[in-house]
Amino acid sequence: MQVTVECCGSTARVAGSLSLRVSLAEGASVRDLFVQLSAQSTEFAEVLAGCACARGDAIVPRGTVLTDGDELALLPPVAGG
Repeated sequence: MQVTVECCGSTARVAGSLSLRVSLAEGASVRDLFVQLSAQSTEFAEVLAGCACARGDAIVPRGTVLTDGDELALLPPVAGG
């Protein structure tokens, strides 16, 4: 299956792109997506360790099963003032 991943903030910097198209096995979860993306580099793994993932308007847990065509966003922690 294919999912689209929007990269925000530091995830875009380490991914080298604002958007990624990722192929995953059927039944893959957000956790599986993070594992696959983390394999790209140590820096990506470090950034993803603190990230949340959103599908639509909702933050989804890492155990959430994905479906073909899902559009996700990687949300790194931010500091406000």
